[in-house]
Amino acid sequence: SHYFIQSNLRYSAMSGQKRLVVLGATGATGQLLIQQAVQRNYLVTALVRTPSKITFQDKNLTVEVCNIFDKAQLQPHVDTADVIMSCLGFPLAWSNPVPHFLTVAQNLSECMKESGKRRVIFMHAWYTDPASHAHASFFIRNVFLWLVIGQSLAGMRLSEKFLETTDHLDYTCVLPAGLTNDPVTDSEMKTTDAETFVPGSSHRISRADVARYMLDVIPDDTSFRKVRAIGIPEKKEGDGMMVLVKGQMRDFFRTHVGAT
Repeated sequence: SHYFIQSNLRYSAMSGQKRLVVLGATGATGQLLIQQAVQRNYLVTALVRTPSKITFQDKNLTVEVCNIFDKAQLQPHVDTADVIMSCLGFPLAWSNPVPHFLTVAQNLSECMKESGKRRVIFMHAWYTDPASHAHASFFIRNVFLWLVIGQSLAGMRLSEKFLETTDHLDYTCVLPAGLTNDPVTDSEMKTTDAETFVPGSSHRISRADVARYMLDVIPDDTSFRKVRAIGIPEKKEGDGMMVLVKGQMRDFFRTHVGAT
């Protein structure tokens, strides 16, 4: 639409350096995101609980203590942002959806409406839509998705459904496959807005490549108001089921538990 064309020009052609405000910057993916962002000449403000967890330093990086659940503390940082990005993770829950993904989305929505800011990008995970679980293997569906991370995925899904009700945000929820610590690549990125997983792609992707994609997608108007799953082309030799599940569990805990 005409509006999205104008928005795309705004995000890609801002004069001077763009200011990114990053939530969840102390997590494994968040730290890679802020490092790649300053390498791309963004001005970065990392909002954290514990500044000492960020040992990386750069003239374009500012680390600020902020309670992201307190809108009064969050608002001044939103006011200065061109783009807001979240790699937040929270402790797992067993009986109810993890509520914090929704709370943060609501807080950001209110602050961004107040300041007239629109562009926000969240990192979630594959399979946030329960309907997609049927496409997972039996073991992943009935053990990993149900017993281990089901309530985290449910919490992410609540925030996605909330974002769909807004009319003032150019949001993108980026849903990666299982995360690894491999280095950044220039691999082709397969994406879909129709599913919360990517058919025919590998079940593993490096955190560094997720960070790369989150930065690449900032000016992409086709991603506005989308829940977008991402993956890299599947390797011919296959992933190996037990290695895959073990890696997914370890990497989910590292990424989505306590990255605030």
